[in-house]
Amino acid sequence: MRTGRMHRLLPAILVVPCLFLSGLVQNRLNQERKERELTHLPVLDNAPPGLVITTQVLGGFRGIIANLIWIRASRMQDEGRYFEMVQLSDLITRLQPRFVTPWIHSAWNLSYNISVKFPDHQDRWKWVQHGIRLLRDEGIPNNPDEPLLYRELAWHFQHKMGDNMDDAHRTYKMEWARLMEPFFEDGSPDFEALSRPGTPEGIERARELRENYKMDPAVIREVEENYGPLEWRLPETHSIYWAHRGLALSRREDQNMTLRRSIYQSMQKAFFRGRLVRYRVAPEDEERAGDRTRRYLDSVLAHGDLIDFQRRVIYETYPNLEITERVNQTYLRQMEEEPDLREHIGNGHKNFLRSAVYFLYTNNREDEAAHYFDYCRRLYPDSIGTSLEEYVFDRVEEEFGSTSQDRIKAVLTGYITESFRQLCIGNDGRAQGLDLLTRRIWERFHREIGEEQEIRVGLPTIPELKDTVLRTLLD
Repeated sequence: MRTGRMHRLLPAILVVPCLFLSGLVQNRLNQERKERELTHLPVLDNAPPGLVITTQVLGGFRGIIANLIWIRASRMQDEGRYFEMVQLSDLITRLQPRFVTPWIHSAWNLSYNISVKFPDHQDRWKWVQHGIRLLRDEGIPNNPDEPLLYRELAWHFQHKMGDNMDDAHRTYKMEWARLMEPFFEDGSPDFEALSRPGTPEGIERARELRENYKMDPAVIREVEENYGPLEWRLPETHSIYWAHRGLALSRREDQNMTLRRSIYQSMQKAFFRGRLVRYRVAPEDEERAGDRTRRYLDSVLAHGDLIDFQRRVIYETYPNLEITERVNQTYLRQMEEEPDLREHIGNGHKNFLRSAVYFLYTNNREDEAAHYFDYCRRLYPDSIGTSLEEYVFDRVEEEFGSTSQDRIKAVLTGYITESFRQLCIGNDGRAQGLDLLTRRIWERFHREIGEEQEIRVGLPTIPELKDTVLRTLLD
C-alpha cells in the first residue's frame, strides 16, 4: 500500500527539479536564440511566476494561448468591458510582445474608452497618460522598427490631446505643457543644453528627457529645422516628432502615407493654435471678472493640479503665423509623395492658403498676406475671384457666424492687433470700430455655442485677449 502511494507521489516530486533544470537550460537557450537571431520574441522579464511557468512549460505554444486570450479580449471590447480587456491585453503583450495589434488596442482603450468613464478631468488625464506611456515606454521599445506604433502615438498627441473633442482637452494641454516646461523654456529647444549639458541640473534634465520621455535631442533638432519654429510644450509638436521618427523607419508606402498625414495635419493644427501663452489669474482679477469668466475659472480651478494654486496660471493657445511657409512646403511635399491623392491633398492645401491670407492680413502682416494671395491664385486659379481687400471683407462676414474656436480666436487677435496699431498712429475712431467688431464677434460666438460648451471651446474674455496681444507686441 505504501509502495503504491510512493509510485503516485514520485512523478510529482520529480516535477520540481525538472522545472528547475528546465529554467537553467532555458536561460542558455534564450541567449543563443538572441545571439543567432533565431526568433523575434524577446525573453519575458519581470513576469508573474504563473506566467513564467506557463511559458517555460508550453514554449512555442504560448502563441496559441495568446490567440485564445485575444479572442476573449475582442468579445469584451464588443461588450464594452474595457477594464477587463485591458488586463487581458496586458497578458497578450507579455506573451507576444511583437504582436503589434494588442499594444494599439490597449492604448486606445486606455486613452479613449476608459478615460471618458470618469467625469473628473484629472482622472481622465491619468488614463490618457497611461495610454501614451504604454505605447512610448513599452510598445515601441519592444518593437522599435514598427511604424504603426509611432503612428498611433502621434495620433494620441494630435487628436486626443491636441484636438478639442474631449471636454478635458484643456487639462491635457495644460498638464502636458507643465511637464515639458523644464526641458523647453519658452517652448523652444536649447540644443546645446540638451545635447551637451554643462551643469548637474542640465545633465539630470537631459537624462530625464531621454529616459522618461524617450526623446532624442538629435531628432528634436531635425524636426525643428524641417518644420519649425514649433512650440515644444504643445501636443501637436510631439505628434510631428513621433511621426517623423516613424517615417525614418518605415519601408512600406501605406505606412509612409499615414505617418506623412500625421505630420501635415499636425502642422496645420500648429498654424491655427501652435503658440502657447500663459497668464496668471490674480484674486483681484477674479473679483472683477464677469459671470462667464468666473464660471470658467471655477470649473478650471476645480480640477486639482490643472492650475498651480500658488501660481494660478492658465494656458491658452493662439495661431503660430511664423510657420506659414513651413506648412505650405509640407503640403507640397505630401502631394509629390502621394500623386494618387494629389487632388484631395490639394483641396486641403488650397483651403489652408486661403486661411493663411486672411489670418496674416488681419494680424497686420499685409505684405505676407498679399504674397500668399497671389501665390494661391496662381496655384489654384479658381480659389479666389476678388481683390485681396474684398476677399478679406467677405471672410469677415463668413467668420462672423463661425463656431470654430481656433478660427475665431485667430480673427479676434488679429483685430485686436490692428486696433492697437491704429491707436499708436492716432486713428482712435478706427481702433474703436475694431474693438466694437471684436466684441460683437465674441458675443455671437458664445451665443452660438451655448453655456454647456463654454468649458470645452469657450474663449478667453476680451480683456484677457487684449492682454495677451499687448504682451506679444511688447516682446
